[in-house]
Amino acid sequence: MYVVAVNLVVAPENAAKFEERLKLHAKNSLTQSGCHAFSVSRDHDAAGSYHLWEVYKDADAFEEHKNADFMADFREFSGPLVLNRVLATGDGIA
Repeated sequence: MYVVAVNLVVAPENAAKFEERLKLHAKNSLTQSGCHAFSVSRDHDAAGSYHLWEVYKDADAFEEHKNADFMADFREFSGPLVLNRVLATGDGIA
């Protein structure tokens, strides 16, 4: 199991359109056979801040995710909007 945690921050005025696209990105991600979970939450204490928790079969499945066509599309859309991105990865232990 390979776990990915991401925090993405956008300007509050861009949050609504970003959130809609993020929901589609999560749905697309879950169509991949190596993606076991993809959850998104909105930070109630910080407008425009989103937390993603992703679980993949292994690191290769995460690489497949990063190279998917829909991921390239999401990067193109979100790149200009994301003000800060923090990514953490690791092997699941439980």
